Amino acid sequence: MEVLIIVIFVVVVLFLIYRSKKNIHPAEQACAKEIGSLLKSDPGADTRTIADVFFRHQIDQSRCSRVGAMVMPQLRKNGFKPEDARVAMTRVKKAYSLVP
Repeated sequence: MEVLIIVIFVVVVLFLIYRSKKNIHPAEQACAKEIGSLLKSDPGADTRTIADVFFRHQIDQSRCSRVGAMVMPQLRKNGFKPEDARVAMTRVKKAYSLVP
């Protein structure tokens, strides 16, 4: 019985890992990394500049929130404190409306 529970647990974990890897679009990931780098080099970057990054990577407005969800971890990797990352994310979210 214990072996069955362990096997089911391993299968579920592997399935979740597979789905998470499958759902990451390379252009979205590259866009999130570029926005994170932009905010690291210029913490006061305006929303128009951030929207231009979305446009360069051909991210439409409906996909902006998925990219935005990947920006927060990028900011943390780049050494932002949690409160600074939240402030930067407000500008990223405002940029969604500027993306065509």
